[in-house]
Amino acid sequence: MGVAQKIRQPVTVPEFLAWTPPDDRRYELVDGEVVAQAAPSQRHGTVQGALALELGLRLRERNRDTGAACRVVVEAGIRPLFDPAHNYRVADLAVTCEPADPDAGDVRAPMLIVEILSPNNEREQRQKLHLYAALPSVQEILYVDTRSIRAELHRRGADGRWPDGPTVIIGDEPLTLETAGLTLPLSDLYPHLGLRPGER
Repeated sequence: MGVAQKIRQPVTVPEFLAWTPPDDRRYELVDGEVVAQAAPSQRHGTVQGALALELGLRLRERNRDTGAACRVVVEAGIRPLFDPAHNYRVADLAVTCEPADPDAGDVRAPMLIVEILSPNNEREQRQKLHLYAALPSVQEILYVDTRSIRAELHRRGADGRWPDGPTVIIGDEPLTLETAGLTLPLSDLYPHLGLRPGER
């Protein structure tokens, strides 16, 4: 077999979306390669569910007042600006006000992106920060820890720039997500988990 025959062509996003995974794991397309993600823990699912509920309730209330059609998307497909033909990432949560398209496989104008950090996937999740920040619609990026009650919020400034570092929220301190009009104690996202506040 010649060298040319051994070179595997990168997988495209349409091919990835048409592919049927062999198991229940979550997969992402990274530079044309299909990559399995670590299985989420119960803590991960609890935090994700609690925040999705709070966001959904607040957005429904705000939509009633403003006539908007904003919504929260769980396991949101995100196509980064860099090589979007061969990259498809999956965020734990996203908030968007774009018109709903039942045939779209991705959220094309996310305003808020949330990643839940677990010990077995933190490195991979943090590597997405610059991909998300490059999307012009994204105003806030939230990382929520699952080892302690701690979160990191990146918020784009009025000048369009991102700050040098995140705002760290711990324990019962208020978490404010301007894109959703939501403020609540961070600890509300950790019901019955028995975790302690994190560190700065």
